[in-house]
Amino acid sequence: MITVVCTTPTREMWLKDCLESIGDRPIMVLSDYSYEVGKLDFLVKHTKLERFLLLQDSVVFKDADKFYDLLSKYQGSVSVNKCPTFYGSYMGVYERRILEQLQIPVATTKKDQVVFECTFSDAYVSLVGGAVPVMYPELDDAHNTGFVKRYGRENMVLENDVMIKYKGTWNWDNL
Repeated sequence: MITVVCTTPTREMWLKDCLESIGDRPIMVLSDYSYEVGKLDFLVKHTKLERFLLLQDSVVFKDADKFYDLLSKYQGSVSVNKCPTFYGSYMGVYERRILEQLQIPVATTKKDQVVFECTFSDAYVSLVGGAVPVMYPELDDAHNTGFVKRYGRENMVLENDVMIKYKGTWNWDNL
């Protein structure tokens, strides 16, 4: 399965850290200003990928082998975390057969993107049957490990023994 990393052209340092932590696994980088829903739309319209892992460039693996070993035990759709709902930060395994049934929204602002993180993810999960497995339910805002300034941005840190997610938006004031 391929890992798709979402980024923008101005985040080279974030992307470098993410890619180095993934290692030599198959990776596709999508770099533009379309937000994650735009990248999902691109993947449906311009690839034949049946199943892929979507991550943001603000993910750094501490133990990529452990992550991918666990991921390999799942079939179908999988959410990496569940904050604020399934597919928090859009992180997880998506299936083309489900995405093709959805109207993928167009986010023109960061606020749109945050709203769609819940509404789009909920619609996706509804088509899967109402729930998907969650790999790391402990990666949520309530269990954050603190805050850190990284690459000029204040981040909430969601972390376990396998990965770190640097979260730049955790409430409406961050928009």
